Amino acid sequence: MKIPFKNSVPKKYNLILVNNQAGNTLFHFACITEQTLAHDMVSFESLEEIIKKADKKIPFIVHVRGVGILARSVENAPNYKERLLVSGREEDFYFNSYERSGSILVSFARKNVIDEFLAPIEAVKGFIWALYLGPSVLTFKGERLNTVESDYVLSFPSSEQVILAKNEKELSEKQIQASYLEAIINYTWQKNSSAESFYQAIDEEVLNQTKINYKDYKRFRIIGLSILSFFLVTLTINYFLVNHLNQVAADYEQEIAGYQDNFAVIDRIKQEKQRKLILFQNSGMQSHNLLSYYADEVGASVPKEIQFTEMELFPLTQQLKPKHKVETDNSKIIIQGITLNSKVLDDWMEDLEQKEWVQSVEVINYSRLDDRNSIFHIIIHLHQ
Repeated sequence: MKIPFKNSVPKKYNLILVNNQAGNTLFHFACITEQTLAHDMVSFESLEEIIKKADKKIPFIVHVRGVGILARSVENAPNYKERLLVSGREEDFYFNSYERSGSILVSFARKNVIDEFLAPIEAVKGFIWALYLGPSVLTFKGERLNTVESDYVLSFPSSEQVILAKNEKELSEKQIQASYLEAIINYTWQKNSSAESFYQAIDEEVLNQTKINYKDYKRFRIIGLSILSFFLVTLTINYFLVNHLNQVAADYEQEIAGYQDNFAVIDRIKQEKQRKLILFQNSGMQSHNLLSYYADEVGASVPKEIQFTEMELFPLTQQLKPKHKVETDNSKIIIQGITLNSKVLDDWMEDLEQKEWVQSVEVINYSRLDDRNSIFHIIIHLHQ
């Protein structure tokens, strides 16, 4: 359980700080180096969110404090764990311990409590490099300090003793995080105190196997990147060999596409020309009598007792549709309106029929609105 970090530490780690509070567990995360500061820590609502953000290619360090974590300062004796657990089994617990000749600072917790926080990391095949519990790691917060303060107060009355007490002062979560971050960085990179008297929670054999797996993983990545680079170089050479032919083919395709676009434009212009020609022919502009002529003639002939509600000259034979010919009936004028009585309408229709441009007048509808007015609908058929 003693950790031989020298000559095997990576340059950075994923650090997860867990404050296990009843119903409100707090998670804080940072990718740490020797220069990481407290303001680099970021809060998350769940471990799953941290795992998504973390770089799984570097190892994880996990620190857990709060509910379920017990901390004691006990006499340094070979059976101190048995005395702490009383009726519990040692294999059911994780232990951290900082040992001096006269006393031991120990933090411990049941494995089922801590494994809940390790499971998401193990699920993504993460490398768990260290597991710290409670205040035991705080002994590395500063160099040769007589007292260390965080959520706990650690006192060192002599070179043989360490005393632990709950801090009566209320410190902010940021202050507590800063204390643990500093201690973990100091211990990880061996900045001050010797690591020979500190034991973390991961079993030595498990940790050594993790280090071997991590080394193999890094070796595999290097070999994999080398192979990938080889294929990349090969593909690059192949690309340059065939690039000229691909460019020639692309030029031809572009030229053909240009011709196709030109043909499409020519076809659209022809269709547009044809539609406009038909519209011009149907407009009556080439005939002796234009639309304006008929409109003037009808307007001049209508008596004041008749009011038009609608007049349609050369009505469309069908509704306008995209890419369809515009067709009109140049032999009709459709009029709807209101007349004072049928006699006024009959007299006007007789006048119209006397016009040389009128072939006949057809009554489509006639009905009374009230005692004074009637509505009518007639069609004037024109000579062609």
